[in-house]
Amino acid sequence: MLYKVMNLLVNVMSEITLERLNFIELLHDAFFKTKGYGAFAYLSVTEVMDLFEQYLVSSESANIFINRFVRTV
Repeated sequence: MLYKVMNLLVNVMSEITLERLNFIELLHDAFFKTKGYGAFAYLSVTEVMDLFEQYLVSSESANIFINRFVRTV
């Protein structure tokens, strides 16, 4: 039973990690296309992680959330 719980936990963590990586890639692309530099030229790692957390609780798709944010910077 413990093995199944641990395996489930690893799968969930992996999904969140993949979603975070995808979010950062989309954020970087949006900044690069609109500003000429990637996201980390404008934001710290902490700010990007906070932005990801805000995205998770929003009801928007990543693209809409990111594009709306980039327009405000």
